[in-house]
Amino acid sequence: GLVLRELSPEEKSRMDVEGGLIVERASGPAAKAGIQRGDLILALNRERINSVDQLKSLVKKNDKTIALLIQRNDMRMYVPVSIG
Repeated sequence: GLVLRELSPEEKSRMDVEGGLIVERASGPAAKAGIQRGDLILALNRERINSVDQLKSLVKKNDKTIALLIQRNDMRMYVPVSIG
């Protein structure tokens, strides 16, 4: 249950990141794991995320738990999310 959007070039520059996805809304397992609106998802299981399609593809390859690297304000952390 994540609604995500890609960063604009201006946001990438301001946040000093090359990629990532902004969380517009979190529900279900993602919300239970602590993902919040406004979080920036940078990687899934240590693989950098640059598009929504890439994230969907990587999630399909996993069946139990994924680790999302998120940035919230100036802090980065891995958040385990149960998907199976």
